[in-house]
Amino acid sequence: MNILKLVEYNIWAHRLIGKQIESMPSALFVKDHGGSFGSVKATIIHLLESDWLWIKRFNGIPLADLPAWHFEEAADVYKEWKPVQDEMLKFAAREAGNLTQKISFITRKGVPYESPLEDLLVHITNHGTYHRGQLTHMIRVAGLQPVSTDYFLYCAQTGSSRL
Repeated sequence: MNILKLVEYNIWAHRLIGKQIESMPSALFVKDHGGSFGSVKATIIHLLESDWLWIKRFNGIPLADLPAWHFEEAADVYKEWKPVQDEMLKFAAREAGNLTQKISFITRKGVPYESPLEDLLVHITNHGTYHRGQLTHMIRVAGLQPVSTDYFLYCAQTGSSRL
């Protein structure tokens, strides 16, 4: 498995759905649709926070306090999330040859873990896919047509498909 390609896919998919959400009317952005976090706003903030925490962990900070972000509009979230995604991509590219290194971290519930980088990057991608599915559902329920973030489309659009 090409882990760097997986990270690149995850960021491509986040940015695609992020751009769609950025132009979403405010009322739909904050509306409670149910699910893990309820609203598009809360779900997209969760993804930003998760990526931000992983970057901190990868940089040797096993337990970091989240910034006191206050987002009113979707564009505000996206503006903060893009540099975090850029940093994730740079980190993955830099460490692609060192995927067996152990990363020590502490969960937000205070539980310490140590895992190989490769497993964590797969986890991050899987986590993103899960929540993008929730966002897709919320966008549909709101009466809009969600963008498609399928992996095979990423491969086709970036020319990296082996199909």
